[in-house]
Amino acid sequence: MSIKIITDSSSEVREGEFDNVVVLPMLITIDGTEYYDGRDISKDEFYRLLETSDTMPVTSMIAPNRFEEVYEQIRKDGDEAIVLPISASLSSTFQSASLAAADYEEISVVDTLQATSALYILVKRCRELIAQGLSRAEIVEILDVEKHQIVTFGAIDTLKYLQKGGRISKSTAIVGGLIGIKPILALEEGKIVMVAKARGSKQSSVFLNKRIMEFGGIDFARPYAVGYTGSDPDNLIQYMKDNQNLVDSVPGEIKMVQTGSAVGTHLGPGAVLVTFFSKGEQ
Repeated sequence: MSIKIITDSSSEVREGEFDNVVVLPMLITIDGTEYYDGRDISKDEFYRLLETSDTMPVTSMIAPNRFEEVYEQIRKDGDEAIVLPISASLSSTFQSASLAAADYEEISVVDTLQATSALYILVKRCRELIAQGLSRAEIVEILDVEKHQIVTFGAIDTLKYLQKGGRISKSTAIVGGLIGIKPILALEEGKIVMVAKARGSKQSSVFLNKRIMEFGGIDFARPYAVGYTGSDPDNLIQYMKDNQNLVDSVPGEIKMVQTGSAVGTHLGPGAVLVTFFSKGEQ
Protein backbone atom coordinates (compact mmCIF):
# COMPACT_ATOMS: atom_id res chain seq x y z
CA MET A 1 0.00 0.00 0.00
CA SER A 2 1.30 3.45 -0.90
CA ILE A 3 0.10 6.99 -0.23
CA LYS A 4 -0.81 9.06 -3.28
CA ILE A 5 -1.44 12.80 -3.48
CA ILE A 6 -4.40 14.22 -5.38
CA THR A 7 -4.37 17.92 -6.22
CA ASP A 8 -5.87 20.22 -8.84
CA SER A 9 -4.25 22.25 -11.58
CA SER A 10 -4.26 25.42 -9.45
CA SER A 11 -1.24 23.88 -7.67
CA GLU A 12 0.76 24.44 -10.89
CA VAL A 13 1.99 20.84 -10.62
CA ARG A 14 2.27 19.52 -14.16
CA GLU A 15 0.58 16.26 -15.04
CA GLY A 16 3.24 13.56 -14.66
CA GLU A 17 5.71 15.87 -12.88
CA PHE A 18 5.72 13.68 -9.75
CA ASP A 19 5.11 9.93 -9.90
CA ASN A 20 2.84 9.81 -6.83
CA VAL A 21 0.76 12.92 -7.60
CA VAL A 22 -2.53 12.94 -9.54
CA VAL A 23 -3.48 16.35 -10.97
CA LEU A 24 -7.14 17.05 -11.79
CA PRO A 25 -7.55 19.92 -14.28
CA MET A 26 -9.89 22.77 -13.44
CA LEU A 27 -12.34 23.97 -16.09
CA ILE A 28 -11.78 27.45 -17.54
CA THR A 29 -14.39 29.29 -19.62
CA ILE A 30 -13.10 32.09 -21.86
CA ASP A 31 -15.47 33.91 -24.22
CA GLY A 32 -17.92 31.01 -24.01
CA THR A 33 -15.37 28.29 -24.78
CA GLU A 34 -14.47 25.71 -22.13
CA TYR A 35 -10.95 24.39 -21.61
CA TYR A 36 -9.46 21.87 -19.21
CA ASP A 37 -6.57 23.67 -17.56
CA GLY A 38 -3.22 22.21 -18.65
CA ARG A 39 -4.80 19.75 -21.09
CA ASP A 40 -6.76 21.79 -23.61
CA ILE A 41 -4.93 25.04 -22.99
CA SER A 42 -1.38 25.89 -21.90
CA LYS A 43 -0.59 28.71 -19.51
CA ASP A 44 0.92 30.77 -22.32
CA GLU A 45 -2.24 30.32 -24.38
CA PHE A 46 -4.36 31.27 -21.37
CA TYR A 47 -2.50 34.57 -20.90
CA ARG A 48 -2.76 35.35 -24.61
CA LEU A 49 -6.55 34.94 -24.41
CA LEU A 50 -6.71 36.83 -21.09
CA GLU A 51 -5.07 39.87 -22.65
CA THR A 52 -7.32 39.86 -25.74
CA SER A 53 -10.66 38.88 -24.19
CA ASP A 54 -13.30 41.49 -23.33
CA THR A 55 -14.63 39.35 -20.49
CA MET A 56 -12.98 37.83 -17.43
CA PRO A 57 -12.25 34.10 -17.64
CA VAL A 58 -14.24 31.94 -15.22
CA THR A 59 -12.66 28.97 -13.45
CA SER A 60 -15.16 26.31 -12.35
CA MET A 61 -14.86 23.93 -9.42
CA ILE A 62 -14.02 20.29 -10.00
CA ALA A 63 -17.21 18.21 -9.69
CA PRO A 64 -17.48 15.42 -7.07
CA ASN A 65 -17.80 12.67 -9.69
CA ARG A 66 -14.35 13.50 -11.07
CA PHE A 67 -12.86 12.98 -7.62
CA GLU A 68 -14.87 9.77 -7.18
CA GLU A 69 -13.30 8.32 -10.33
CA VAL A 70 -9.81 8.86 -8.91
CA TYR A 71 -10.81 7.63 -5.43
CA GLU A 72 -12.21 4.44 -6.94
CA GLN A 73 -8.91 3.81 -8.74
CA ILE A 74 -7.01 4.43 -5.49
CA ARG A 75 -9.19 1.83 -3.75
CA LYS A 76 -8.84 -0.66 -6.60
CA ASP A 77 -5.04 -0.35 -6.41
CA GLY A 78 -5.10 -0.96 -2.66
CA ASP A 79 -3.61 2.46 -1.97
CA GLU A 80 -4.65 5.51 0.06
CA ALA A 81 -4.52 9.22 -0.73
CA ILE A 82 -4.24 12.72 0.66
CA VAL A 83 -6.20 15.32 -1.30
CA LEU A 84 -4.69 18.84 -1.48
CA PRO A 85 -7.08 21.11 -3.41
CA ILE A 86 -7.14 24.88 -3.83
CA SER A 87 -8.21 26.82 -0.73
CA ALA A 88 -11.88 26.38 0.20
CA SER A 89 -12.16 30.19 0.36
CA LEU A 90 -11.24 30.48 -3.32
CA SER A 91 -13.18 27.58 -4.83
CA SER A 92 -15.82 24.97 -4.00
CA THR A 93 -13.41 22.27 -5.18
CA PHE A 94 -12.58 21.41 -1.54
CA GLN A 95 -16.27 20.78 -0.86
CA SER A 96 -16.49 18.55 -3.95
CA ALA A 97 -13.44 16.56 -2.86
CA SER A 98 -14.85 16.16 0.67
CA LEU A 99 -18.31 15.17 -0.53
CA ALA A 100 -16.87 12.54 -2.84
CA ALA A 101 -14.67 11.15 -0.04
CA ALA A 102 -17.60 10.41 2.30
CA ASP A 103 -17.58 6.69 1.47
CA TYR A 104 -13.81 6.29 1.13
CA GLU A 105 -12.06 5.74 4.46
CA GLU A 106 -8.69 5.56 2.66
CA ILE A 107 -9.00 9.19 1.51
CA SER A 108 -8.11 12.30 3.58
CA VAL A 109 -9.05 15.77 2.28
CA VAL A 110 -7.18 18.84 3.59
CA ASP A 111 -8.33 22.44 3.32
CA THR A 112 -4.92 23.68 2.24
CA LEU A 113 -5.67 27.43 2.50
CA GLN A 114 -3.34 27.74 -0.50
CA ALA A 115 -3.22 28.21 -4.27
CA THR A 116 -0.63 28.49 -7.04
CA SER A 117 3.03 28.41 -5.84
CA ALA A 118 1.92 28.11 -2.19
CA LEU A 119 -0.05 24.97 -3.00
CA TYR A 120 2.87 23.73 -5.07
CA ILE A 121 5.24 23.81 -2.10
CA LEU A 122 2.62 22.17 0.15
CA VAL A 123 2.38 19.29 -2.33
CA LYS A 124 6.18 19.01 -2.29
CA ARG A 125 6.17 19.05 1.51
CA CYS A 126 3.58 16.27 1.53
CA ARG A 127 5.84 14.21 -0.75
CA GLU A 128 8.72 14.70 1.67
CA LEU A 129 6.61 13.43 4.57
CA ILE A 130 5.47 10.41 2.57
CA ALA A 131 9.11 9.61 1.77
CA GLN A 132 9.85 9.67 5.52
CA GLY A 133 7.49 6.72 5.94
CA LEU A 134 4.89 8.53 8.04
CA SER A 135 1.30 7.33 8.08
CA ARG A 136 -1.48 9.17 6.28
CA ALA A 137 -2.94 10.34 9.62
CA GLU A 138 0.46 11.59 10.80
CA ILE A 139 1.03 13.49 7.54
CA VAL A 140 -2.39 15.14 7.64
CA GLU A 141 -1.78 16.23 11.25
CA ILE A 142 1.54 17.83 10.26
CA LEU A 143 0.10 19.52 7.17
CA ASP A 144 -2.76 20.99 9.21
CA VAL A 145 -0.14 22.79 11.30
CA GLU A 146 2.41 23.65 8.62
CA LYS A 147 -0.12 25.08 6.16
CA HIS A 148 -0.41 28.04 8.54
CA GLN A 149 3.35 28.59 8.26
CA ILE A 150 3.30 29.21 4.52
CA VAL A 151 3.85 32.85 3.58
CA THR A 152 2.93 34.17 0.13
CA PHE A 153 3.36 37.74 -1.07
CA GLY A 154 2.88 39.09 -4.56
CA ALA A 155 3.62 42.40 -6.29
CA ILE A 156 1.16 43.28 -9.06
CA ASP A 157 2.38 44.85 -12.30
CA THR A 158 -0.98 46.11 -13.57
CA LEU A 159 -4.26 47.15 -11.94
CA LYS A 160 -6.28 46.34 -15.07
CA TYR A 161 -7.37 42.85 -14.03
CA LEU A 162 -8.22 43.76 -10.44
CA GLN A 163 -10.47 46.42 -11.95
CA LYS A 164 -12.00 44.04 -14.52
CA GLY A 165 -12.73 41.57 -11.73
CA GLY A 166 -14.48 44.25 -9.67
CA ARG A 167 -11.90 44.30 -6.87
CA ILE A 168 -11.06 47.98 -7.42
CA SER A 169 -12.85 50.81 -9.25
CA LYS A 170 -11.92 51.97 -12.75
CA SER A 171 -10.87 55.40 -11.45
CA THR A 172 -8.58 53.81 -8.85
CA ALA A 173 -7.00 51.66 -11.56
CA ILE A 174 -6.39 54.66 -13.83
CA VAL A 175 -4.90 56.87 -11.11
CA GLY A 176 -2.84 54.02 -9.67
CA GLY A 177 -1.46 53.20 -13.10
CA LEU A 178 -0.47 56.82 -13.75
CA ILE A 179 1.55 57.14 -10.53
CA GLY A 180 3.04 53.64 -10.70
CA ILE A 181 1.24 52.05 -7.75
CA LYS A 182 2.08 48.36 -7.27
CA PRO A 183 -0.38 46.63 -4.93
CA ILE A 184 1.15 44.05 -2.60
CA LEU A 185 -1.14 41.07 -2.13
CA ALA A 186 -0.89 38.21 0.34
CA LEU A 187 -2.58 34.86 0.75
CA GLU A 188 -3.88 34.91 4.31
CA GLU A 189 -5.91 32.04 5.75
CA GLY A 190 -6.89 31.02 2.25
CA LYS A 191 -7.95 34.43 0.97
CA ILE A 192 -6.21 36.91 -1.34
CA VAL A 193 -5.93 40.25 0.47
CA MET A 194 -4.21 43.55 -0.29
CA VAL A 195 -1.68 44.31 2.45
CA ALA A 196 0.13 47.38 1.07
CA LYS A 197 0.70 49.65 -1.91
CA ALA A 198 4.16 50.35 -3.28
CA ARG A 199 5.24 52.93 -5.83
CA GLY A 200 7.44 51.16 -8.37
CA SER A 201 9.15 47.77 -8.35
CA LYS A 202 12.03 48.90 -6.11
CA GLN A 203 9.68 49.90 -3.29
CA SER A 204 7.73 46.67 -3.63
CA SER A 205 10.98 44.70 -3.32
CA VAL A 206 11.83 46.56 -0.12
CA PHE A 207 8.40 45.76 1.30
CA LEU A 208 8.60 42.08 0.45
CA ASN A 209 12.02 41.76 2.03
CA LYS A 210 10.84 43.52 5.16
CA ARG A 211 7.90 41.15 5.52
CA ILE A 212 10.15 38.12 5.04
CA MET A 213 12.14 39.25 8.07
CA GLU A 214 8.96 39.92 10.06
CA PHE A 215 8.04 36.26 9.68
CA GLY A 216 11.40 35.15 11.03
CA GLY A 217 12.97 34.47 7.67
CA ILE A 218 12.68 31.60 5.23
CA ASP A 219 12.94 28.00 6.41
CA PHE A 220 15.15 26.57 3.68
CA ALA A 221 14.80 23.07 5.15
CA ARG A 222 11.32 22.93 3.63
CA PRO A 223 10.21 23.69 0.06
CA TYR A 224 10.22 27.26 -1.26
CA ALA A 225 9.44 28.86 -4.61
CA VAL A 226 9.00 32.08 -6.52
CA GLY A 227 6.24 32.64 -9.02
CA TYR A 228 5.28 34.81 -11.94
CA THR A 229 2.21 35.51 -14.02
CA GLY A 230 2.16 35.94 -17.78
CA SER A 231 4.12 34.23 -20.51
CA ASP A 232 7.61 35.28 -19.48
CA PRO A 233 9.41 35.66 -16.14
CA ASP A 234 11.11 39.00 -16.94
CA ASN A 235 9.71 40.84 -13.91
CA LEU A 236 10.60 37.93 -11.64
CA ILE A 237 14.15 37.80 -12.97
CA GLN A 238 14.49 41.55 -12.37
CA TYR A 239 13.11 41.16 -8.85
CA MET A 240 15.70 38.48 -8.13
CA LYS A 241 18.46 40.75 -9.45
CA ASP A 242 17.19 43.55 -7.21
CA ASN A 243 17.38 41.18 -4.25
CA GLN A 244 20.66 39.43 -4.93
CA ASN A 245 21.46 39.21 -1.22
CA LEU A 246 18.33 37.13 -0.67
CA VAL A 247 19.01 34.98 -3.74
CA ASP A 248 22.60 34.35 -2.60
CA SER A 249 21.36 33.10 0.77
CA VAL A 250 19.32 30.30 -0.81
CA PRO A 251 21.15 26.97 -0.40
CA GLY A 252 19.59 25.22 -3.40
CA GLU A 253 17.92 25.88 -6.72
CA ILE A 254 15.03 28.34 -6.61
CA LYS A 255 11.92 26.82 -8.17
CA MET A 256 10.24 29.25 -10.57
CA VAL A 257 6.52 28.55 -10.87
CA GLN A 258 4.37 29.98 -13.66
CA THR A 259 1.02 30.94 -12.11
CA GLY A 260 -1.99 29.66 -14.02
CA SER A 261 -5.60 30.65 -14.50
CA ALA A 262 -7.02 30.28 -10.97
CA VAL A 263 -4.98 33.22 -9.65
CA GLY A 264 -3.56 34.69 -12.87
CA THR A 265 -7.05 35.76 -13.97
CA HIS A 266 -7.12 38.32 -11.15
CA LEU A 267 -3.46 39.35 -11.05
CA GLY A 268 -2.89 39.69 -14.78
CA PRO A 269 0.54 39.26 -16.39
CA GLY A 270 3.74 40.61 -14.85
CA ALA A 271 3.07 39.81 -11.18
CA VAL A 272 5.84 38.41 -8.96
CA LEU A 273 5.23 36.01 -6.07
CA VAL A 274 7.44 34.82 -3.22
CA THR A 275 6.34 31.70 -1.32
CA PHE A 276 8.00 29.92 1.58
CA PHE A 277 7.59 28.20 4.93
CA SER A 278 8.44 30.70 7.65
CA LYS A 279 10.69 30.08 10.62
CA GLY A 280 8.38 32.12 12.82
CA GLU A 281 4.61 32.21 13.28
CA GLN A 282 2.20 34.05 11.00
